[in-house]
Amino acid sequence: MRTIDLHIAMNPPAKLKWALEHLRRSHVRVTPVRERVLRFLAHRAVPATLNDISGGSELAQQFDDATVYRTLVLLVELEVARQLQFRDRSTCFVLNVPGECFSFLVCRCCGAITPIPHGEEMHILEEQMTALHGYTGLTHELELYGICPACQEHTHTCGKPSKLLPGLRLRGRTNN
Repeated sequence: MRTIDLHIAMNPPAKLKWALEHLRRSHVRVTPVRERVLRFLAHRAVPATLNDISGGSELAQQFDDATVYRTLVLLVELEVARQLQFRDRSTCFVLNVPGECFSFLVCRCCGAITPIPHGEEMHILEEQMTALHGYTGLTHELELYGICPACQEHTHTCGKPSKLLPGLRLRGRTNN
C-alpha cells in the first residue's frame, strides 16, 4: 500500500477543511477558538508553540492562553493535532493530517525550525516496517539538530551562559 505525503498534496484550505470535518465526525462543536486554532495550524509549515498560536493574529487579544491550551489538548485527544516534544523541552503543535510526516532541522542556538522534504527513502522504510512488523498507519517524527547559518555568523557558543561554576574544570578546560 502506497502512502501519500499529504503535506505536499494538501494546501492550507484543504487541511483546514479536513480538520473541521474531523471535528464534526467526532461530534465536537466547532467553536470560534477551535476554528481559529485549526486555521492557524493549517497555515503553518513548521510546528507552533502555545505562545505562537495564542499570539497569532487569529487569536491575539481574543482568547487567553488557558483557553487556547485547553483547545489544543482537546485537538490532540481527538487526533486532529499532534503534540511534538523537542530536545530543548519545548512543546509544539501541528495538524495531524493523515499521511503527513514530520521532519525538521532544529537550530540548537535559536530554536529555528526548518522543514525537511521527504524523499522516497522514508516511504520505502515505512513500507518495509509495515511488511516486517505488521504495523499500519505509520507516521514518523525526525529532528536533526545543528546550528543554523544565521547563528553561525553571530556566535560560536550560541550565546548561552555556561552552567558550570567559575573555576570548575570540564575535560581539561577551565570555566572562568
